Formats: sequence, structure tokens, C-alpha cells
Amino acid sequence: MIIQLPNRLDDNKITIDSNCIVVIGANGSGKTRFGTDIENRYSGNTHRISAQKSLSMPKEVSPKSKIRAEQEFLYGYFYENDPNTTLRMKNNNRWGKSPNTFLLDDFEKLMILLHTEEYEESIKFKEAYTPGQNSYKPTTKLDRIKNIWEYVLPHRKLLIKAGSIDTYSSTNHSEKYNAFEMSDGERVVFYLIGEILSAPTNSIIVVDEPEMHIHKSITKKLWDKIELERTDCTFIYLTHDIDFASSRQNATKIWAKSFNGSKWDYEILDEDNGFPEQVYLEILGSRKPILFIEGDESSIDFKILQLIFEELTIKPLGGCQKVFDATKSFNELSEFHHIQSFGIIDRDRRTDIEISYIKNPNIWVAGVAEIENFLLVEEVVKQVAANMMKNPDVVFEDVKNNVISFFSSQIEIQALEHTLHRIERLLKNVIDSSKVKQIEVLETNLSSFWGSLLPKEIYVELLSQFQVLVDSENYDGILRVFNNKGLNANSGVASLCDINNKDDAYLNYVIGMLKLNDEKATKIKEAIIGRIEK
Repeated sequence: MIIQLPNRLDDNKITIDSNCIVVIGANGSGKTRFGTDIENRYSGNTHRISAQKSLSMPKEVSPKSKIRAEQEFLYGYFYENDPNTTLRMKNNNRWGKSPNTFLLDDFEKLMILLHTEEYEESIKFKEAYTPGQNSYKPTTKLDRIKNIWEYVLPHRKLLIKAGSIDTYSSTNHSEKYNAFEMSDGERVVFYLIGEILSAPTNSIIVVDEPEMHIHKSITKKLWDKIELERTDCTFIYLTHDIDFASSRQNATKIWAKSFNGSKWDYEILDEDNGFPEQVYLEILGSRKPILFIEGDESSIDFKILQLIFEELTIKPLGGCQKVFDATKSFNELSEFHHIQSFGIIDRDRRTDIEISYIKNPNIWVAGVAEIENFLLVEEVVKQVAANMMKNPDVVFEDVKNNVISFFSSQIEIQALEHTLHRIERLLKNVIDSSKVKQIEVLETNLSSFWGSLLPKEIYVELLSQFQVLVDSENYDGILRVFNNKGLNANSGVASLCDINNKDDAYLNYVIGMLKLNDEKATKIKEAIIGRIEK
């Protein structure tokens, strides 16, 4: 459907042709008024469901004439023999003269309409019935609602009765109760399905906060099914929920930035700009600067860094290269979104020379081999020990000795892994497609590379450097180069602090301390931030 969007600050008239539009923005960006503007522009063809709505489901209702039930549901009132007045007074009667803030209370009107249709279809079926003949059994809106509701909530069932609805467990049919007593989530699922199935044909359906009161595990399933039931309609969602916005594939995404009382500052997002949509949307939902990190939302990186940098939006992207690419791409678009971005990567066997080649001031490098090593920084260990009523100096000294001893036992393996990593990086540079444009250049580069490659010398040099770290008891230096997932366990820090050794208990204890935001948490944060090279 072709829709003219609300007025922009630059007075450009924006018209789009789309069957699904998602307007995403922070609180106060004018999303609700955006939806109201569209409803006013297409009043007779729009059904809007506000975020402020009553979910009080009536225990029972009585049917009315179908036209009265429809008009009261759609417009809030029925002016008999005067449909023009009914439509014209929609703002007053459905929205109480306050369309942006009014508490929409139409659950009873919805139920009356549904039971009225059920009653009328039953009469038609009865009148058309001829003994001995096969008659078409009608499928009513209540039937369709029941099918979708039970599809989304398979553990529950609905029983349609005269003027009321019962619900019961799919495993216990004997304990039925009135749908009035359903949970908020169950009621809102019923309400949304009913509202949208009851909208007129070819409607524009505006839904404010479509994710409200609905568990994230069923949100996508619900709206996918609803959209499939109403392919004739155009859906416009107003949301600040990133997961929901991302779940609407093939939708036009609009970023609502602000509203000055009469016009909006908004942009239609371009999915072809090379920037990952999921990341893009997440940033748009927040006005804070962004910090791209390695790992995912279950990784230690994310668990720690989101508490260290609370003033930033933390977005895990998986690999190191994605952090580089996303930081670069997002900052190149800074004129569009005006949000600064940074990236942080593990030191990950990089040499000081390699780090110096990172000529991007927005890329930070952890001063430890991997994020887990931050948990063993001296000040972190001492703060945890003190919190557990242990002597911080004694505990740290034991942790330090254990780490040095463990590193010493792994020194040859570490030297070999660093050697392999360095050779791999050198080879990648030689075969870099941005630099190699001819086969002759590739052949020359590879020939030179293999001819100058001396892996044994690299290994011996690294082994010597690592031995110096052991001999000098350079604890911080070891944390900078030691990549080993078993380091925390072998440090003995958990048992030394009387913390359970199972299930990342030490990590979870540090996270718990950070969440308190007290003086000890501040010292832990400062210790970690102090070991990040910016």
C-alpha cells in the first residue's frame, strides 16, 4: 500500500509503498504521535491499537446488531443512520479527545462484536441447513482467534460458549475457568489477535508497542501468524524493542529521532549500506555511544564489559575483523546518526609493533591476552579477597605464584602458538586481496615470504622473551601474552577466596560485585579500564 508519511523537519513529502513498516525510536521520539498522524490522515481506513490500553476482559457479553457492534468497536460510538458522523467523531468517542494518551478501553466492544458475529453466523447456518444435505460450516472470527491463540500458546485451550469463553490446560480438560482470569500475557495475545482480525478489509493497522506484555519467546511467532492471517492489510509497528524490530523481515524500517510538536526528524533506514541491520537497529534504540566487542551475548567479554562501560551500548559481533569493520562503517555514517562508536579487541598474541599499526583511534586493545585475564588483574583479585574477608596481599601473592608457575609449565606450547599466529598474520598480509591485483605480484610476494620465513628463529626469540617474564616474575607481562582458557582455574583464585570452583563462580562473584556500584566496584572498573590501550 502507498502511504504518505508524516511531515519531516525538512518539509520533504515522503511516500512509501510497503505492506509492513516498523518505526523504531527511543522514548520521547514521537512514535505514538507518528502513528496518530497516519490514523488522522487515513482515518476511515486505519485501525490503531494504542500502547495505553485496558486489558480487562469481560466475563460475559450479549450480542447486538452487527452494524452497531462494528461501529462501536471501530469508532467508539454508533450514530444510527449517520455513518459520516460516526467516523467524524472517532477522535472524540474512541480516543476521548486525547488520541496520544487516552487509555483505550475497548475489550468489551471487541468481545461484543465477536459474539455478535458468532450469533449471526449460527443463525445463518441454522436457516441454511436442510436435513440430509451437507452444509458448509462457517468459520467465525472466534474460531480463527482460537486457532491462532492455541498455536501461539500450545499449553492452553479455549472453549467458546454463548457470550463467554473458558480456558483450560491442554493436559487437564476438567479444570476450566472463565477467560476473564487469564494471565496478562494470555489476555493480550487474545486481544491483539481479535483486534486485528476484526479490522476492516485492506486496513492500515497501527500497533503501538506490539511487544508489550508478551514473552519474547512467542512475540515473533504471534506476529508472523497474525500477518499471515491479514495479508490484505498494511501493518505499521511503533516500537523501541530491538528484537521485535529485527524480527520484521522485509519491512521498511524508519528511525524516529525526535518530534518538535508538529514535525518529525526521521530517516528511512537503508539496508544496502553494508551495515548489519541488527546492530544498526540496536544503536538506534539508544542514544549512547556504541562499543563493539568480540564474542556474543553469552560470552565473558559481554558479561564483563557491559558493567565496566555502563555509559556505552555494548554490542558483541563475534570475531575481531567484524569489530574493525563495524566500527569503521558506523563512524563513516556519523553524519547520519550522530552517534560515536568504538571497538575493543583482545590483544590475542599481537606484538607491540602489530598494535602500533592499528591506525584507528576508535579501536581499543585489551592490555591482556584475552578478556578472561582481566579477572586476574592484581587490584581485581585483591578487591574480591577483601570482600571475602581474606588478606588481599596474601591471596594475590599465592595467585601470582600459581600463574607464573602455570605459565612456566606451558612456556613451550605458548611460544609455538605465538609463532604459528605470527606466521599466519604475515601470510595474510602477503595475500591481502586489496594489495595483490596481479598473479605475478602474488607469485613474487609468496616466493619472498617463503624465502625469508624462519619459524625456528621466531620460536626461539619468543621462548626467550617468555622465559624473561618467568625469571623476572613479570605478572602483568604474563597476563598480556598468556592465552589459556584454564588460567583462572589454575590460578587457584576461587579456592583462595573461599569461592566455589564450579560453574564460573569466581566470574559470577566479580560480576556481582560490579553490579553493586560501590567503592570496591569502582576500583575494579578502574583497574580494568587502566589496562585497556586506547
